[in-house]
Amino acid sequence: MIELIKRLKPQVVVTGIAHFEAVTSSAFVQLLDATGEIGSRLFLDISDHFELSSLPGTIGVLKYLSGTPLPSHAAIVCGLVKNQVYSDLEVAFVISEEEAILKALSKTVEILEGNTSLISQYYYGCIFHELLSFQLTDRHPHLERRSEKSKSVEVIGFATSAISVLSNAELSISDDGYPLVRMDVDQWFLPVPSPVKAAIFESFARQNMTESEIDVTPCIKQFVQTEYGFPTDSGTEFIFSDCSQALFSKLVLCCIQEGGTMCFPAGSNGNYVSVAKFLKANTVHIPTNSERGFKLTEDILIKVLETMKKPWVYISGPTINPTGLLYSNQEMENILSACARFGARVVIDTSFSGLEFEYEGWGGWNLGSCLSKISSSGNPSFCVSLLGGLSLKLLSGALKFAFLALNEPILIEAFHSFPGLSKPHCTDKYTIKKLLSLREQKGGLLDVAMEQIRILENRAKCLKEVTFSPLHPEVLENCGWDVLRPCAGVSMVAKPSFLGKAVKVNHSLKHTGSGEQDATYEIKLTDASLREAVAKTTGLCINSGSWTGIPGYCRFTIALEESEFEQALACLVKFKSIVDN
Repeated sequence: MIELIKRLKPQVVVTGIAHFEAVTSSAFVQLLDATGEIGSRLFLDISDHFELSSLPGTIGVLKYLSGTPLPSHAAIVCGLVKNQVYSDLEVAFVISEEEAILKALSKTVEILEGNTSLISQYYYGCIFHELLSFQLTDRHPHLERRSEKSKSVEVIGFATSAISVLSNAELSISDDGYPLVRMDVDQWFLPVPSPVKAAIFESFARQNMTESEIDVTPCIKQFVQTEYGFPTDSGTEFIFSDCSQALFSKLVLCCIQEGGTMCFPAGSNGNYVSVAKFLKANTVHIPTNSERGFKLTEDILIKVLETMKKPWVYISGPTINPTGLLYSNQEMENILSACARFGARVVIDTSFSGLEFEYEGWGGWNLGSCLSKISSSGNPSFCVSLLGGLSLKLLSGALKFAFLALNEPILIEAFHSFPGLSKPHCTDKYTIKKLLSLREQKGGLLDVAMEQIRILENRAKCLKEVTFSPLHPEVLENCGWDVLRPCAGVSMVAKPSFLGKAVKVNHSLKHTGSGEQDATYEIKLTDASLREAVAKTTGLCINSGSWTGIPGYCRFTIALEESEFEQALACLVKFKSIVDN
């Protein structure tokens, strides 16, 4: 490896290290020196040597780190794969002392993979805590770590396209120690129902689970047929992951490999648009209009598809994220008919569905009936893939489980050609199967779900209407926002009337509310700056019109804890007074 580095002079080196070389730090030091001399970034994988046990082996890399700072051009990668308890529960981490690397990698993971499951994080947190609790004190004197950092090396930077996406993706805001109110994340923060807690606990308490107890494919197949009428047969393949973003990332790679173009309706989930841009896929935005609630319509879709080759159309439905509106069965049939005519690959994302406020008035979907009407007349390259997540459906922010149903053999083969998919572990599968079974029974989980849906519906009304709470008579509309009332889900959009005005904001969140005048600067309110302005003046995080794809319309999520929701309302009132003054 050293010879290769010296002769080829690569800009990036990604490598592991042999077992006999891993015991001491000398081989690692040689790699650091060789890559440092030529200005190459080094990513060293120590997964094969990092063992979670009460008698871990010696790892030269960690011995080196205990006494010496890591050079800026190097990072350590480690997947927790040598785990005797749950071999299929893997969490990985990166060690770096370069802030730019840590920020870029954490943002990249958030875009492509979503956030690591809380259950997985907590599980490994418990293991580390227990192992560290049983150390023999004073067995070895602690090494004094050198305080001075090694000299920085000029190395390859991040791609301009990647920097652009990471900067504009509206990812997690660093709180600077100031508490934030998060109305910008698609997560469930309402109380977890008792049946869900019981199923999660049982999955971890059970030992020696059989394959049939964790085989979720039959129940997921039944789920998509019951909920959406999605047709499946022996050729349908179901693929599972921790997060729907991870599955969507692989679909975007399939689109790129096919030479296709990802088409997003204006008013789509901004996270998915960021995925496509980050992977450098060709993207097109399909116009929508306010008269139709920013829904995708057949006539506009036809005009766009007429000009394209190999289109891939992304549709969030039945519940549309971010607007919270619903596509009817007829609207979906019209859209699919247009896509079939031009041979489009369609990705229907159901991740944000299942929380309809008035299900009877809406009527549901029957995709099987829609597809049977158009299958004979459609272009042969036309196909429909169904993407979904169950966190919202099962009312748990802690439980992360996503699925993808593929019917096209070429697409199935292309999907499996891309490695690195993070898959759910057996405890997640056991829990999902248990909860989907409970949903089939009357009462129980279904009754709890209806209660939670009523809470979401009332909150949507709170933000739209005046008569909701004597504590907060001022609502979005009274605070200068034009609200599009949602019909389902956990998010809604509204347009502020005060764009173009200027406000003073703090340089840092830690100065928010401190009254320090020297820590402020003036900012003009635009689609691009509104999110920053609201966060730095009130601590409330929302998504801007740049994220929603609808000029001027911001996105608010409402599945917050009760106290957080009340605090969010207070923040909106506070921002209105700041704008007025």
